[in-house]
Amino acid sequence: MVARARKPAAKKAVRKPKTLRNAANSGDRRRLLVAMRNLIADKLDEGNVAPRDLSSLIKRLADLSEAIDAIDKAAKTDDPVSRALDVEDAILDDDTQD
Repeated sequence: MVARARKPAAKKAVRKPKTLRNAANSGDRRRLLVAMRNLIADKLDEGNVAPRDLSSLIKRLADLSEAIDAIDKAAKTDDPVSRALDVEDAILDDDTQD
């Protein structure tokens, strides 16, 4: 019986970890907001947050998500399809008398 030679395991590409410092140094506001949002979410998921800090962190998480959504929405304003879909629904009167 002939033993098969094993192929060496492929090395994974080494990626620079996403940190707040890297995001801040990038100069990209959205990237910084996403990094802060993810950090807060990770800390909340770990459960090591003092009860007195919980509500303020949740509020900050919601504010960051809203700011990220606003940046994303502003980036899509040049797209005519996005503009067409971003129209308020019209209120129709139910007074249809014949």
